[in-house]
Amino acid sequence: MTDPSRTGARPYDTDAVAAAAMSKDPGLDRELALQLAGEAWDELQDIGALDAPEVARRLLARHPRAGATPAAQVASAAVEVCRASAVDPAAG
Repeated sequence: MTDPSRTGARPYDTDAVAAAAMSKDPGLDRELALQLAGEAWDELQDIGALDAPEVARRLLARHPRAGATPAAQVASAAVEVCRASAVDPAAG
């Protein structure tokens, strides 16, 4: 990832992503949300773009028992947090 002090961006915040996802899905377990949030960052970097639907598909493929809703909520939250924090997954 690009040095945040140079760009004004903050680093990817797994806690913020998990909290945002849980705010949209109050039944989402915190541990699962944190796990998916961390994996969402890996997927965003692999994709190189802020593509919530693709991240959700990949999370669901990794964790089918978690369900589509948690995967979608975390993926959407990850993209929202990246946009709000000016975090670019393509920057590494």
